[in-house]
Amino acid sequence: MNIKNKSIVKDLKQLLINYLTKASAKDFMKILDEDISLKPDQKPEIPESEKLQIEYELPKGINYRIPVDKVITYCAKLLPEDKYFNLLLDLSQLMFFAGEISYSLEIAEDLLSKINTNGKHANIQAETVLMISKIYWSQAYWDDCSYYISEAMSIFKSIKSESGIAKCENMLGTLYGEKGDFDQAQKHLKKALNHLSDEDDLSARAMILTNLGIINTIKGDYEKAVWNYKNAEVKFNQLNDVRRLARVYHNTGMLYTRMESYDAALDEFNKCITLSLENDYLSNCAVAYIGKAYIYTKLKNPALADAYTDKAMEIAYKLNDTLSIADIYKVKGMIQNGMSNFELSEELFENSIRLNKDIESKLNEAESSVQIGELLEKSNRIEEAKPYLKSATNFFNKLNHERIKAGLVELSI
Repeated sequence: MNIKNKSIVKDLKQLLINYLTKASAKDFMKILDEDISLKPDQKPEIPESEKLQIEYELPKGINYRIPVDKVITYCAKLLPEDKYFNLLLDLSQLMFFAGEISYSLEIAEDLLSKINTNGKHANIQAETVLMISKIYWSQAYWDDCSYYISEAMSIFKSIKSESGIAKCENMLGTLYGEKGDFDQAQKHLKKALNHLSDEDDLSARAMILTNLGIINTIKGDYEKAVWNYKNAEVKFNQLNDVRRLARVYHNTGMLYTRMESYDAALDEFNKCITLSLENDYLSNCAVAYIGKAYIYTKLKNPALADAYTDKAMEIAYKLNDTLSIADIYKVKGMIQNGMSNFELSEELFENSIRLNKDIESKLNEAESSVQIGELLEKSNRIEEAKPYLKSATNFFNKLNHERIKAGLVELSI
């Protein structure tokens, strides 16, 4: 038992006694005592090449808060209003990539409160509203996300900003993609491109191409996905946009993972992680760690797979990234399944399914349903397996595509 978890486990046991029968409580307490979550007291042998990533220490929020607060206070006195507003928007975006989600939202909401509604700063107002939608998107608060996209769209239309409308269509594409409606996602992303002229907003075009790459990857059109990612990579390099470039590397790693080109995938994940660790972009790290963990389960290296899922969980918990947490449970379930710890594996898959249902992530729910269905079949629990496999089959049939090989988290932009 991880000593840091002893207190909470003790409290949970006491709580269970009040809600469960004595027998049920006793059985479940055994599961709590196994404590397969974060285990810093257990030190598996980690190769030198992996140590930097696994032993990376997460920055503390205070490391960002104090200097950023100083910048905001200092620049309020020196900058003209329009430049100050743009600075606040950039700081909100920076905190978003750094994984300081609540601080990012605080800055964006503070900026919104400062902007006069007379239309003088309508473009910045719309960009800020769109930034808030992205923050809610990252937390899987889909209704809030949709509301703010609609608000931003209305403002961009009022000032006839084709680039702004394109960004809103891009966000709608990512929203539908996360909820598993890939046809609608593709439709909105193509509409987004149509709102951009050939020379218009290089960054917006690169973001849309990246998200189209995700949809093409999921649909199995790998040739188009490669084209999307390579074009986006060139554009983000031109812009020296390291944050988004790292996301393209991650998504390319996901593409190679689905193609079962695991060495190539690891190279892309490592490029993503290297850039992200150098700049403390936590929002990129958790999913890339999950990607590596998944590959190590396929390469029969449970120690490394477990180490990477533990690190991913540490980051995802800090970010309140439920989508990644659900995926971590699935990969942990695969690890335990490979080690013949079937009861534990089943519990982890059930956790993944529950969270994915809560956030309406249909693709990842289907993937976890396949995993638990196959586990139950292997345990000769055929009737229990049927509903899981049926729901997954129904979902994949709607995609008109063979079962996806790795339902892990791509990073929309």
